[in-house]
Amino acid sequence: AVVSTQSTGEVNSKYVPVADVPKNSTKKSYGRVDMKYWGSILNESFISQCGSKTKNVHPLSLEENKQTNGVAVYSKDIEKSGTLMVGKVRDRAYLLLDRKLILTIKGKDSNVSIGLTPGRLEIIVLSDGHINTGHVHMDDPRNYMKGITEPVLYDSEPLLNWDVTLLPLDDMSCLQKTEQGSRDQPFLPGSVYIGQLAKTCDSTTDTFLDTTGWGKGVTYFQTINLGRHWPLAGPQLTLYAPGPFCGESDSKITVHMVEFEKPADHVTLTDESNLRGPIDPSQL
Repeated sequence: AVVSTQSTGEVNSKYVPVADVPKNSTKKSYGRVDMKYWGSILNESFISQCGSKTKNVHPLSLEENKQTNGVAVYSKDIEKSGTLMVGKVRDRAYLLLDRKLILTIKGKDSNVSIGLTPGRLEIIVLSDGHINTGHVHMDDPRNYMKGITEPVLYDSEPLLNWDVTLLPLDDMSCLQKTEQGSRDQPFLPGSVYIGQLAKTCDSTTDTFLDTTGWGKGVTYFQTINLGRHWPLAGPQLTLYAPGPFCGESDSKITVHMVEFEKPADHVTLTDESNLRGPIDPSQL
């Protein structure tokens, strides 16, 4: 164990050898990487490669569907006009009717209602990760679960028999087939963008991926999950990409976007981190 002195907090060499602090690793800037729209996580091509399908009588949480993170899409045909009420989602939900975004539900909201007309309803629910502390989570396990965690009602009656698509999205090694759509079509949550480095990636130097101009989403470098990004909410604008992530093949960047109608057309790989961007709590 490392022993520290109470007065200074420094490691005490009387009890344990004090190692030299290693120097910061070398960072490299690759500049701009153009990003092209690939398609949507709702496309059958993406689901067949990276997801699975199941059915729920009542909408079940991610955990009850044997998934810990990522995205779940709950789908159902609406046959008559009425009022939909969604009890509780974690951590964020996007309601689509016939592939048009009609409502965003934040995790802090509950019992959210909206009028619907007949059509295909899809509720995309995003998990923003887990914490393992706090009495709120320990007192009731359902407070810890992600996805839809309370009943969905239609005209005050439970809405049953859902088609559910499960997308863990731990990494993007599943995505092999090429597909490319047009940026001109209306933005939908779950859009996927892919970019290719023009220069050879150096596995001995690290870099930072600047997400300025993008919205809420997840970025992958060489199919490896770098982490979530939300530059509009701040303050973190860059994601750390270790050099060994480069691999031996051409370096590819994939961005899975869930919010922001007009994302940028590129990302930047820079040699400097930026963790002090503006903060906007209204985004949360």
